Amino acid sequence: MDWAPPVDLPSAEFAAKYPVVVLFLDEMNSAAPAVQAAAYQLVLDRRVGQYVLPDNVVIVAAGNRETDRGVTFRMPTPLANRFVHLEVRVDFDTWFNWAVENEIHKDIVGYLQFRKNDLFDFDSKSASRSFATPRSWKFLSDLLEDDTMSVAELSDLAAGTVGEGIAVQFMAHRKYSEDLPNPSDILSGKVKELKTKEMSAKYSLVISMCYELQEAHKNNVGEKKFHDMADNFFQFMMNNFETELTVMGARVALVNYKLPFHPSKLKTFEEFHRRFGKYIIAAGQSK
Repeated sequence: MDWAPPVDLPSAEFAAKYPVVVLFLDEMNSAAPAVQAAAYQLVLDRRVGQYVLPDNVVIVAAGNRETDRGVTFRMPTPLANRFVHLEVRVDFDTWFNWAVENEIHKDIVGYLQFRKNDLFDFDSKSASRSFATPRSWKFLSDLLEDDTMSVAELSDLAAGTVGEGIAVQFMAHRKYSEDLPNPSDILSGKVKELKTKEMSAKYSLVISMCYELQEAHKNNVGEKKFHDMADNFFQFMMNNFETELTVMGARVALVNYKLPFHPSKLKTFEEFHRRFGKYIIAAGQSK
């Protein structure tokens, strides 16, 4: 019997269009062992019946750990021996770059910048059905876009997405943030002082100002106006924030938000460089 080539596998014509093609076998260990055994020939011999994988196709598989309480089966030893096994961990800096590019709500980004460990708090021994992961923070970010919800409703939904304990802390953070000045007023020079001493609120304000600067750049407000706003950004941080937070704010603006500051057009550059330049360099070398 001649079998038709599997439609989900790349043909030679398709593979020829790209230097490398990844065949991703997701949730592989969710299949029963007998089904996983069907992959022996594909993974080791790179063929299924008469179908042969093109030379530039690489095979990558993924799945939950057996301790994660997902739907998993122990991978048969012959199949496991056909792979290089790597365990992936959550990395905050990588997530932060993704969050900026995908416009995750600024309250979440500001909170997690202050409490990085809350990005992922899964505990396989916990009976809770909700816990913090990059996925559940994305759910909460989408919920925060609805301005019609009451605080009580949002608290319940936050607890249902990232877990009750973290939700309480996150909602307290949002309450502190309500007392912060409007970041637009800071960048326009109307507000020059910060009254609150709450550290998580300061982190949130840094993120909010970076958001505003990014939007100003996207909307082509003009080079002079953009750098005037940037001057107010740096001056406000120097006047109101601790050294660590000021350095972090500069790095976030430059590295994560990729804001195009030109030193020759910043009135605050010399003062900032004199006071914090060595810390910026040190922070960059430690990464």
